[in-house]
Amino acid sequence: MLRKTMLMVGMLAFVGAFALAQNVKPTVQAGADAYDKGVDSASVDQTVILRVPRATALHLDVTELVFDVTPLDGALWPNATADFAPYMVCVYGSSVVDELVGGGFFGQQQVLPLGTYYAVGPSGWPEITVVNHGGIVTAYPPIQFDSEGELVPGSKDHFVCYRTFILQKFSNGAQWQLSVERTDTNYAGRPGALQHIYIQDNPCDTFGAGTGFYELTTTPLKLVPGSLGTGPTGFRSAVNPARCGFKSWLDDLVVVAVKVNADYDGDNAAVLRYTLTTDAWWTK
Repeated sequence: MLRKTMLMVGMLAFVGAFALAQNVKPTVQAGADAYDKGVDSASVDQTVILRVPRATALHLDVTELVFDVTPLDGALWPNATADFAPYMVCVYGSSVVDELVGGGFFGQQQVLPLGTYYAVGPSGWPEITVVNHGGIVTAYPPIQFDSEGELVPGSKDHFVCYRTFILQKFSNGAQWQLSVERTDTNYAGRPGALQHIYIQDNPCDTFGAGTGFYELTTTPLKLVPGSLGTGPTGFRSAVNPARCGFKSWLDDLVVVAVKVNADYDGDNAAVLRYTLTTDAWWTK
């Protein structure tokens, strides 16, 4: 009985594998044939063509990026000490204003939100570590006391929260560019609008280079340097397949930071639109 069962399993496996196979017949072509004749050798030429459609595509898994600091409030305040790891961290800055780090790509101004920034995390791609800050935020409204019950200086200051996500892009033209814009207009001072949001993009093959953030307003921002947007995205994936994988799509680690300061209770939102554009190689 066991032998019969094993035989049936083997036959089913064979049938399953055969079902996955696709039959291909020899290609034929109308028109003149290629032929040659010689005494000791003969040669004919054949052009092999892979024809693909021009395509530009984006894939975003996280359509709502939520910075929820409500666990820092409640019955345990001011000692809530919520642990947001491993997906979010909220930190104090070194100052109450953003620090400028000079002009960025395409003349866009880079900033460090409250002087904070990030570096490559201990596990490498796609983990980051937030550094150069004044400590972890443990309560909202922000406040801390030392072991003797005294107020910790600076613990009532504004703070910054960090989150990241993966954005995948596909382009098979000569040049591509990824941009982002804030589509909710007239947000300044409006109830329910996120006042300060910052963004920075890291293609998987170049992950690790130090840079600042761009503050998002209604002006569209270019997220990737022009030198990195040449050729199909599959070219860039092949530069570092250990991080990018073996695919024609290119993974970007997008880092988003929000400054928590004069915000209304409830949800304070910003609507972002990511756009990937492609130039065809035959126009160059």
